[in-house]
Amino acid sequence: MREILIQEDVQLVESRLTQFEKTTGCELLIVITNACDPYPGASARFGLVSAFLLNLVFSYYFTFLHGWLWPVTFFLSALLLTWLGHFEWFKRFAVSDAEVARECREKAIEYFHTLGTSKVAHKVTAMIMVSTLERNIQVLIDEKLKSEITQQELDELISIMKSHFKSGNMGLGLINSISKLEEKIIKDFGGKVSDTQVSELSDKIHFIIS
Repeated sequence: MREILIQEDVQLVESRLTQFEKTTGCELLIVITNACDPYPGASARFGLVSAFLLNLVFSYYFTFLHGWLWPVTFFLSALLLTWLGHFEWFKRFAVSDAEVARECREKAIEYFHTLGTSKVAHKVTAMIMVSTLERNIQVLIDEKLKSEITQQELDELISIMKSHFKSGNMGLGLINSISKLEEKIIKDFGGKVSDTQVSELSDKIHFIIS
């Protein structure tokens, strides 16, 4: 997981994270995970659909001399393609947008509570989660921050990150989005959102392999 960020970028992001918490009084959790769900049905879905299309194309150009050749060929190709479907690059083609949105949101809420708010006494917490399989970004904030920060503004942070991620610069995308969130908190709350002086969460990026 760490290979998606070079060590220098990890250090820069974690340094910016520490500064953010000192400036805003808000705990920020950064999570990078390989996937929000194993999607057990996606591999079989990829295998069956791909095998059907492959055999359909094959039967267009070639004639099966015996009736049993088509189902046997389909079965063997389905086994092979289902095995390929376990690899992330192929699995992406068999996962629907609705499925991705649901699983990523559920996983983000789980991490937000288990790694964040449940461990913070003052409960002023925000989280950025990046899932590499789904290429999905989630930004969650607690109720106090929601009183001033809208979902549209959170979507702007996601857009900032996506634009940098597409160019292969995840580190800069995270740093810029953290800076934007800091500016928003300072402006809307007139300074620090809480008076806490002690960071209750780790100022390290959480790399999670599910």
